[in-house]
Amino acid sequence: MDKWTKGLRASLLENPAVEIKESSIWLLPVVTVDVEFKPVKRSKMDILMKMMLIAFEEADIRRAANLSEMLLVEELFIADLIEKMQRTGLINPEKGIYKLTKKGQEQLKTGIIEEEMEEEWTELLYSPDHDEFWPVRTASVPEVNEAWTLYRYAKDHDLPNSDRLLQVISDRENGLDENGFQLVVSEVLTFEQRMVEEVPCIEFRLYNKDQDMFYARIWNTWLERWDEKLEKQIEEQERLEWREKSVSEVDQAD
Repeated sequence: MDKWTKGLRASLLENPAVEIKESSIWLLPVVTVDVEFKPVKRSKMDILMKMMLIAFEEADIRRAANLSEMLLVEELFIADLIEKMQRTGLINPEKGIYKLTKKGQEQLKTGIIEEEMEEEWTELLYSPDHDEFWPVRTASVPEVNEAWTLYRYAKDHDLPNSDRLLQVISDRENGLDENGFQLVVSEVLTFEQRMVEEVPCIEFRLYNKDQDMFYARIWNTWLERWDEKLEKQIEEQERLEWREKSVSEVDQAD
């Protein structure tokens, strides 16, 4: 961290009008959230599937043989498709007659088949103080020193709701599989906080003589950039105090 701090300090002081009044290192909490979600595989409905669903909707179909004769398709093939439609909830036998379920009606209307897949788990990293989800780091975060304290304006570790988690996971997971089928996250099943990581941040309190302005610069070691959101939080709370302290120091010097 010393090497990192020295490099940042040198970069800030490249502007001769800038003075570093104070610097410190503290820890920002980042929550690891485990999320269980249900993906579905979507594909365009083929002609045979559509014809079968229309037949179930408009005619009284009791056996695969009836539909096989109507569509001139091998009975065993029709029987396999009927079994799959029942298993996926598109049709249901009522008094011996196959009827479309609400799901079957919706998929016939859209022309898109949705096949449910096994539940999956993923890990999200959430910063309460940014109200943002962060990418997984490829490089390691600097080792934490026990002397560093928690960010003085750290918020509680309240997690976002399932709707927002669904949006975040959908943005990450939705796409095409190797066979060209569309994979879509349909639902967040469960989510829970697993752990809280502590991310070192390097804070500089600065004064620009030319602009007569106090301000903060915060280097976020996880994001590896200056963190404008944290800078704004601190400035809103403390900038007036920095100005008053500076005036007091000048008065005492006189």
